Order: sequence, then structure tokens, then C-alpha cells
Amino acid sequence: MKISRFFAFLSAFAVTGGMISSYNFTGTAQENEKFKLIWSDEFEGDNVDMTKWSYELGNWKLDEHGNYITNGWGNNEQQFYTDKNAAVNDGILTISARHENYVDEVQGSYNYTSSRLSTQHKFSTCGGKIEVRSRCDSGKSLWPAIWMLPEDSLYGGWAASGEIDIMEGWGSTPEKICGTIHFGDLWPNNTYLTKDYFFENGDSTENWHTYSIEWEKDYIRWYVDDVLYSEQTDWYSANRQYPAPFDQNFYLILNLAVGGHFDGVDGIYGDSSIFANGEKQFQIDYVRVYENTESDFVPSEIKSAALKSYMEGSAATLTNKDNCTEFAIENVGTLEYSILGIIPAQNVKAGEEYTLSFGINSTADREAIVTVEDTSYNRYLDKKIALTSDIQRFAYDVKFENDMSADIKFQLGNIGEASTVGPHKIVISDIKWEKKTRGGLAGDANNDGIVSTADLVLFSRRLLGDAVTVMKKNCDLYKDDRFDVFDLIKMREIVIKGE
Repeated sequence: MKISRFFAFLSAFAVTGGMISSYNFTGTAQENEKFKLIWSDEFEGDNVDMTKWSYELGNWKLDEHGNYITNGWGNNEQQFYTDKNAAVNDGILTISARHENYVDEVQGSYNYTSSRLSTQHKFSTCGGKIEVRSRCDSGKSLWPAIWMLPEDSLYGGWAASGEIDIMEGWGSTPEKICGTIHFGDLWPNNTYLTKDYFFENGDSTENWHTYSIEWEKDYIRWYVDDVLYSEQTDWYSANRQYPAPFDQNFYLILNLAVGGHFDGVDGIYGDSSIFANGEKQFQIDYVRVYENTESDFVPSEIKSAALKSYMEGSAATLTNKDNCTEFAIENVGTLEYSILGIIPAQNVKAGEEYTLSFGINSTADREAIVTVEDTSYNRYLDKKIALTSDIQRFAYDVKFENDMSADIKFQLGNIGEASTVGPHKIVISDIKWEKKTRGGLAGDANNDGIVSTADLVLFSRRLLGDAVTVMKKNCDLYKDDRFDVFDLIKMREIVIKGE
């Protein structure tokens, strides 16, 4: 713990008589009561904490399966991200941009390197307060960013599922930063709202400042050093109910780009002259995430999974809505997969079983094929179904023998006599891909098929009134229609016997 924070903590500890469970080192006492710290990195070790962060590498933007989409991360960025350009020392994370030759056997040659860190698949949050204290060197073509992307793009690809930029800086104009949200629809039909903040009296991003947002279901507010400078409320995701897309879990990203449309030379290139005296640094003192204890804001329930479109030699449009996906088909093409609706890259484990359920109807009688496939196109579900104007409901169980990434595909191309039916519309509704749980085992509070310390902890939290969900039938070991300390004692006995 850094010295200044340590004394602040001691003061709070003394004032409360030692009865303090968490402490926000900034803000008023009222704010500290409102916001509860739920995740942080104070960067007090000797290395980047890989239990919290992952490196995002390279220069190419890739799809869910690692296939090339575009270079420059979609922004004409010139750097190659490595895992060698970030370090933790003296309580500070330093991301260093360097002017150096770097050759990757797949992605080619680059003149700049840097690092990009994210919490994807390790931590994400919906709402609350996110706070980062940082500073960054200046220089034309530098682009420091503190931002957030959706953990699961439940409303579709960028930017239908949203993006939150807590802070972005221009290396050429370090006297200002901006806060932005991206939303609306799939690129290029997306839009954004942004506002600049200007530092006073010669101050700049080269000095230490605290950047934060407060995020609720009907607003996002941006602050610099606790000074409010922007509030946005008017966003949307096409064919979805407000407050989509900013009603789901988002993860954090820290990076320092070189070049690109934001501050690059001619909107592309890095300025090599700024590196005459060595590397440029983006430094972060801490990242803290708080929940708003006075808010009931949680991720909205998704009524129907969004589908990603793939078209080959066909003429059709796909529209995702709150409870369904619609296909308006003019020409089915020549292949069974000429028209696809896909739930891509679902990570599954050996022994797990999932259920795919949906309703489907068509304005023309025709056939469709539903599959679950791995990246080598091996099929674990392969069903041909006859479609009519009546909504039919289907549910299929799929069990996996190996760890893999699975794609769920609705194939609506040239199947059977589909090429003869002319223009038509297909609606797939209430699409769900859900892992089957193995409930029923006495003491198995988290439904993972075993009784372990994890169940003991979860059950203990339930007794303290802090757990969100516990299966009552599994925890009522004495079958007296309640769970209490006697059930806890019996569960402890089961754990001891089994471990």
C-alpha cells in the first residue's frame, strides 16, 4: 500500500473504531457509503497480475476464431502490441510505446511497439463507478486510452453492443481529453456522443489525474479529479429497448497506441521524432471499480440471443430484435450455408451439456438446417426442420466430449426446394443456448455436481443474507423446509468426508 493511502486508511480505521470493511481513498464520506469497492488493482507487486489482466497482442483486429478482419485495430494504428512493453514497479503500471523494428512472421513488420491490457473473461461489471489515476507523456501520434467493451456482444457486433471510453488523450494536445460512448447499430451504421475536457493553468495529461465515470441505467457521467464535465443519457441499440446497449457487463482496457485516425500524422502514421529521447510512457497508479449500493441496476435479461450474419452468393438481410431475429430473404443462393445466422465461438468444456431452444416460422413453406459445429466444421448437432407459417418450438440437447469453441448455426440457404419459393421472411424467436445444470445433490448449492468448500462458502453467505441465489431444495439437508445453522453443520460434515 502506498504511504499516503496507508495513512488515509489508518485515519478511517481510527475514526470508525476499527469497524471498516472497505475504504474509498477519494471522495466524501457520503460517497464512500454509496460506493463499495468490488475490484481493484493497486499495482503493488513486481509484475502485471495475470489473474486480473490479459495481454491483447498484435496489430490485427481478429474475429472470435482468430481470423483476420482488418489491420491497425480498425483505426489505422501503427504499433504492434507485445507482452514486453508493460511493467509494474514502485506501485505503478507503465505501458511503454517504443520506436523500434518489430517483425511478426504472420502480421509483418512494424516500426513501433506498445502494450494493451484487458480484463476480458477475468472481470467485467455493469454500472457503478470506475476510477483510474494516470498520467501520460505527450507527443504527436500518441493515443492513451482507458475504455470498456462488452464482455459478451449480446446485441450484435460493434457498435450495436456499445463501447464506453472513460478517457482518451491526444498526444499532440495534452491539455485536453475526452469521454465518449459508441452505440447504435453495426458499423458503419453506428454513432457516438462525446465531450472534451480542458485542463486549466497549463495543466495536462502529463501530470497525474483521476479519471472516472459513474454509470447508471439512465446516465453515464464523466469526471476528472472528481469534477463532472459530461453526462450522456440519450443512447440506443437498434431494435432494442432502452437502456441497451449499456445494460450489460463491460470489461476494462488500458492501452497506448501510436498513430491512427485519432492523432496520427495524416490520420495514419506515427511521428518518429517524438521518440528522439527514448520511449513514451502511459502510467497508471490504480484502477478501482465500485458498485453503487443504492442502485438496483443489474444486467438486463436477454430474451433472445443475437445472431451474426454470414451471406455468400445470396441476397438477404438479418435484423436482431429484443425477442427474435428476422431474415428478409430475396435470393437463397446456391449453397445450404449461403445464408447463415450464427451464435459464434461459444466456449464449452468436456462433459458439459447444453440446450439450444428456439421458435421458428417462415412466410413460405421450406426447410432449414440447424447445426452446432466446432472450428473444423465437425457437427455435434445436425437437424433438418420443415418450416411453415406457424411458429414451431424446438429444443435440442448437445453434449461435448472435449473442450472446444462451438458455433451454433441456422442455415437458411438453398436447402431442399428453397430456391423455388421466391422472396420470403423467416423469424427465429426466443433463441437460447443454456448450459444444463446437475441439480438435486444434497449440499450442492452451486449446482456443479459435487459438494465442496465452494458450496460451504456459498451456503454460509446465504445464511448471512448476502448470496443472490441458492437452490433451497439442495441446501435443506434436514428437509424441514428451511435452511439454518443445522444444515450448515451437516454440510460441513459432508465436505469433510469428501475431501
